[in-house]
Amino acid sequence: MCKKILVLFAAVLLSLSSTSLAFAHGDVVSSSPAADSTLIAAPTKISIEFDGKLQTIGNAQVNSITVTDNHGQIISNPQSVVDGTKISNRLLLTDVTGLVSVHYRIVSEDGHPVEGDYSFTVGETPVHPTAVIETTSVEMPRWYEGKGKSLATAVGIVVFGLGLVIVRRIKK
Repeated sequence: MCKKILVLFAAVLLSLSSTSLAFAHGDVVSSSPAADSTLIAAPTKISIEFDGKLQTIGNAQVNSITVTDNHGQIISNPQSVVDGTKISNRLLLTDVTGLVSVHYRIVSEDGHPVEGDYSFTVGETPVHPTAVIETTSVEMPRWYEGKGKSLATAVGIVVFGLGLVIVRRIKK
């Protein structure tokens, strides 16, 4: 009986350790240009690297970078390019000055979409001296439900295992 309980808890612990990798949400590792930086001239390309591989779902555009100038005009290509842990986009207009805002939306390797914003300044005079990278998680669309491992599954396994142990003890 004791061996069965130990085997059950070992199985639960293994399942929990394998699902813990699925809870990492795509954190920004680096960006080019960097957040809050001041550049003399606008770059031709924006890129952001994350701490895990970005998911691609067929031909669907689930990962994107949108760049806007200080007037709110979109100055980036409509299509972003994903390469493993990195996403990039080319600027269509590079004769901009002032505050440039970067908005990204990615689907991290655990299946959770992550959105965030940061900005940098082009030209001599910064328009907005404090820009902050802000990351938020959003819900997946209904068609994507159930594609990743979840905490509820792990908790369910633990509760089921504990229930079996209790039932067996009550029967004795």
